[in-house]
Amino acid sequence: MPAAINQLRLLIEVQLNLLGVRTRDDRGAVSTEMAVAIGVMVAVAAAAGIIFLAKAQSNANNIPDTVNTPT
Repeated sequence: MPAAINQLRLLIEVQLNLLGVRTRDDRGAVSTEMAVAIGVMVAVAAAAGIIFLAKAQSNANNIPDTVNTPT
């Protein structure tokens, strides 16, 4: 299992490097570009979650209290 994890990490690092994102720094810290990219992804995920919750609440509030029997 550890070999598969190492291969996945390498694959992700290579793909990010091809996109121009530095995954490693001389100081060992996360690069600024990586921090900004992660921040944007978190903001998008939070916005999507808020939209989904609002839509679910709206649909729940529109459920009728009584149902008429068919004639």
